[in-house]
Amino acid sequence: MQQENNTEESEKGIEIASDGDVFLVVGPKEARIRVSSRSMMGASKPFFAMFNPDWNEGRNLLSQDEPVDVHLPEDDPEALKLICAIIHHRNEAVPRKLSPVEVFRVAVAADKYDCISVLKFASETWLRLREMNAQDMAFLTTAAYILWNAEAFKVLTKALVLSYDGPYLALCCEQIESAMTWRVFCLLEGQRSLARLDLADILQSGINAGDCCHRCGWNSKYAYAYLRLLQNNGLRPTQLVNISKAINSVGLLPDPVPEERSTDCTYGYKHTPPEYKKDRRWQVERLESNTGLCLFCVREGEGNPSHCSIDHSP
Repeated sequence: MQQENNTEESEKGIEIASDGDVFLVVGPKEARIRVSSRSMMGASKPFFAMFNPDWNEGRNLLSQDEPVDVHLPEDDPEALKLICAIIHHRNEAVPRKLSPVEVFRVAVAADKYDCISVLKFASETWLRLREMNAQDMAFLTTAAYILWNAEAFKVLTKALVLSYDGPYLALCCEQIESAMTWRVFCLLEGQRSLARLDLADILQSGINAGDCCHRCGWNSKYAYAYLRLLQNNGLRPTQLVNISKAINSVGLLPDPVPEERSTDCTYGYKHTPPEYKKDRRWQVERLESNTGLCLFCVREGEGNPSHCSIDHSP
């Protein structure tokens, strides 16, 4: 996280509040962040308790004229600096973009000091899905989980289900595991398996798309041409590894053109070529819209919609 030019930083420390009565001494390198105890108390229950006269820090504030040092050696100075800037309405010091790992670290610090609500608007921008690798997506998903951002969590888990084709356990590291339940990775694996089966079922249903019930071979020639088309485009059930790529291929798939002839049929005037694209489109759109995990199901209902506080009925 790069410090914006408008945030005053000197040998004395980083002045989020130039008239602040507290210096947060953060991390092993003891970065000094000057803040207002009143602002911090209003945004965070832990800081409210810390600066209360019942604690040493609070008593020191009452007895000293100079800013009081409060040591937080285990915290991330960059993350806490950014949170303090938001609490003090220093919008010019809040970057529009953060890396996924940086967003994760800010979320962890906000959770520790119970000030998640303060980050509500800033995190809306930070949690937006963008071009990134799967590991970064996992960090951003974990940040959405910590910050209780259900919309971002749904979008990010949807992307992990549709676009990632590797093992989810490979994305789990000590940092993520300490902040988000392992159940999320199990639910992602289950949903990806179901999505592959659903897509395979959508594609295979095209085999029976013909509309003639007589033995003229009309249905068979279209079924054979359709199966050959799926095979040539890598869309057999065993080839549906990356769901997003498969869906893109499905969107570009032309309607099959049979090379074989069918016999004469009394009801030949009723033969109408199947509308494969039209029939598939709404099914694929439904599959995509139903993909992604509900944050409330995961955090409150153990992944079970029947135990969720959100109504999932159609």
